[in-house]
Amino acid sequence: MTLPQTYLQTGWGDSVDDVDMEDVSWAISETIEMDDEHGVFWVGIFVGDFEVTLEAKKDLTVTGIFNEDEDENVEAKFANWIEIEELYKVFLTKDFDQVRATLKAR
Repeated sequence: MTLPQTYLQTGWGDSVDDVDMEDVSWAISETIEMDDEHGVFWVGIFVGDFEVTLEAKKDLTVTGIFNEDEDENVEAKFANWIEIEELYKVFLTKDFDQVRATLKAR
């Protein structure tokens, strides 16, 4: 059994391995309908011995966690879910520098 390279976890308890944009779109649509407490999901990508995570909350806040050092966490507020979906497209290509730059520019 091999470990997935990517996973998606939701605040309401669902999870998906080997994530693609269809999974992210599903999580966004569910998050929009979810209550504030559970309205969150995140995607993790394993890169060598560490994990990079991008978390989206119902209030359109996105946090990038680029290593275990909390100083590397970058949080930003987005205008709409379309912008967040576009960010996840970049994230799934593993262009973490672009994701970090997008978050910092907000």
